Amino acid sequence: MKKATLQDAIKEIRREVQLRERLYPQWIASGKLNKAAAERQLTRMKYALELLEGNPENLAGQQQELFK
Repeated sequence: MKKATLQDAIKEIRREVQLRERLYPQWIASGKLNKAAAERQLTRMKYALELLEGNPENLAGQQQELFK
């Protein structure tokens, strides 16, 4: 098995963020996922992506209104 690279990890986290952005609103609406938990999880994934890309921003403490 090929060893993963940093670029592989970045690509995978981008894919995961896109998947969550698409699915979380449906999961929240159905009651499968709590809105606060969804926002927290997505914020953490986006922050991880920023760190891997070498562009960390101060995302901690910022509340994003993703699922209005």
